[in-house]
Amino acid sequence: MQDESAAPPPTYREPAVAWAVEYADEREPGSRFQAGAFTTEAEAQKLLGQLAASGEYGDLWINIIPVHETVEDWEWDR
Repeated sequence: MQDESAAPPPTYREPAVAWAVEYADEREPGSRFQAGAFTTEAEAQKLLGQLAASGEYGDLWINIIPVHETVEDWEWDR
């Protein structure tokens, strides 16, 4: 874990963020599936609402995923 007061290296790029709508399927215990992923939380919430209203899905949630360009960027964020 890096020192929080340290500046990132000059090559560091902030990760993009993906908002993934995920669900569990009781027919496959322990498995997680992705219904869709979006670049904004608002769109992910919209899909989450549609899927919840359909009644065809059990547990639904949004997983926020940072998307790094390089392993070095990811390592700096640890």
